[in-house]
Parts: sequence; structure tokens; C-alpha cells
Amino acid sequence: MSAIPVYNIEGVKTGELAVEPALFDIAVRRGLLKEILIAHLASQRQGTHKTKDRGEVAGGGKKPWKQKGTGRARQGSTRSPQWVGGGHAHALRPRDYAYQLPKAQRAVALRSSLRYRLESNSIVIIDGLDALEAPKTKLVAGVLAKIGLEGKRSLVVSEAHASNLYLSARNIPKVSVAERRNVGAGQVLTHSNLVFTKAAIEALVKELKG
Repeated sequence: MSAIPVYNIEGVKTGELAVEPALFDIAVRRGLLKEILIAHLASQRQGTHKTKDRGEVAGGGKKPWKQKGTGRARQGSTRSPQWVGGGHAHALRPRDYAYQLPKAQRAVALRSSLRYRLESNSIVIIDGLDALEAPKTKLVAGVLAKIGLEGKRSLVVSEAHASNLYLSARNIPKVSVAERRNVGAGQVLTHSNLVFTKAAIEALVKELKG
């Protein structure tokens, strides 16, 4: 049995939530997590790289010298890849690197990644984060600092869309906010710490038990 610490909005520890690691997954599936992480990072690539081939560079319309009789190698254009200023032999083209693993694998990977974070004591609960009446960046940054997460890459998970929470945390360095239904294993693995609202962790536990 593992214990997840529970803090209030002032950063004071108020208790612990006991969770059986097997509730998330029977074990940490490191091979699957590696695959899901590679897929997640690939989807983050912009893929906007571009170089010109010999048909796109300027100039080179005239044959530099006649085919025979000069003693030099034959050349058809000064824009061939071997020439300075020539085009690239295998020009890069914009492309989309994103790909997805099967839905069932993504679901298992999410549970396994949660177990991984649980075993590394990287999950905390903050009660009251999703009840902010107005955006308060200073308040959210303060509570994260009090529980030791200042400057650390953290993912704040809410149960529903919490606009005030999002607006409060979007300018805090290395902090991201996501709804629980949209969280994937890739996000869990690329954030060193998970911060659940009370409603989000309760809904997650209920869903996994069901």
C-alpha cells in the first residue's frame, strides 16, 4: 500500500490517501512506457525542416563546359549536389512525425505510468485547487513552492475544465494543466511530478475500481 500526501490550498499537509499500486497496474511495463514516450516525443516535433534540391536552387541553366575534350569530369549543371551552391542530393521535406500506438496499449501505458509515478513518490494531492474563484498565479505558485515543487516540471490534473486554475498556472515555469480525461502516458512521463485535485484523484480511483 502506498500513501499519496494531501495538502490544502495553503500548502499544509492534511492527510494521506492510501492507494494500492496494483490498482493502477500489476507492474511498471518499462518496455511499453519506452514505446509510448517515443511516440509522444515524435508527435511534439514540428517537422518544418526544408532544404532545396537541384531543381529549386537559382542558376545553373547552362552546361559549364562541353562534354568531351577538356580533360575534366563531365558536368551538366553548376547546381548539381557536388557543386558549391548546388542543391541537396536528398533534400529534406516538411513532414509529420506523429504516430499513435493502439488504443488498448495507450490505456495500459497510462495506468502503468501512474504506477511508475506512484512508486517514485511523485504524486501529490492539493485540495481546493479547482475551486479558485479567480485566477491567482501567486497563490498557485506559492502552494507549489511550499510542497517542494518550485522550479520542477509538474502536471496539474483537474477533473473538469477549470479555467481559473489554468489561467493561474499557465505562466508558472515548467507547470502544465490538463483535464484528467485528456491526460496520456506521454504527459505523465515527461512531467516529473503529478499534482491531482481532490476531485480528479477521487474520480480516477473510482474509475479504476469500477
